[in-house]
Amino acid sequence: MLTAVLVTLVSVIAIGLGIALLDRICAALAEHKASEYLSEPFGHPPLVRVYGTPFLTQAVRGRYRAIMVSGGGLRIGDMTGATLNARIRNAYLPLQELLGRRARELPCEHVEGEIVVPFGELARVSRIPGLILQYEDGRLVASAALPVPGISSLAKVGGIAELSIVGNGAVWLRLGGVSVAGINLPRLVLDQLLGSLSVPIPMPELPYGLRLTQLDATPTGLRVRGSADAVTFRRPHFLTE
Repeated sequence: MLTAVLVTLVSVIAIGLGIALLDRICAALAEHKASEYLSEPFGHPPLVRVYGTPFLTQAVRGRYRAIMVSGGGLRIGDMTGATLNARIRNAYLPLQELLGRRARELPCEHVEGEIVVPFGELARVSRIPGLILQYEDGRLVASAALPVPGISSLAKVGGIAELSIVGNGAVWLRLGGVSVAGINLPRLVLDQLLGSLSVPIPMPELPYGLRLTQLDATPTGLRVRGSADAVTFRRPHFLTE
């Protein structure tokens, strides 16, 4: 009797371990396959994690509740060195594709993402010569050496940088608390300098169809947040079948 109970217990444990192993294997296959469809902005497959347990029930349905994507070395328009972290909700990947058959698309219901762009790249595309953006004491500080109207010299102008979203996803740079080092300037001249530091910053189309919703300065760069609905990812051309 005891032997039969032990055999039954061992069998149940073995089946449980087998199901858990199969669940993890299928999850790894899904992560690998999804990374192919999500690689376009990186130029290579990013790190992908599929969440939700048990995984096999998601695989049978072909619907995955939450997929996390992360990677660096991102190029956005003329800016390089960005990082991307995205959360994809309710993605659809047929079971036959997971098992080896080919599918051309990975549709999903919703995407939320955040991109961190180095401040040096923002300064470079701002078209303000010598602009420096730095994160100091929880604030974004800007400085640049600008020609002073009516004087054959440069003035080092600095202040608190304010980045805001205007219009249809455009980003605007403005300075507050402006000061000029080494030169006592009339207010009219100071206003002219200030005007030259209030400029739009070209913000290219964001990856994954994200629409710009929020900007935050962080110690590592400008954090750009966005979201999108009803996005379809396609396998990029640089990945051979």
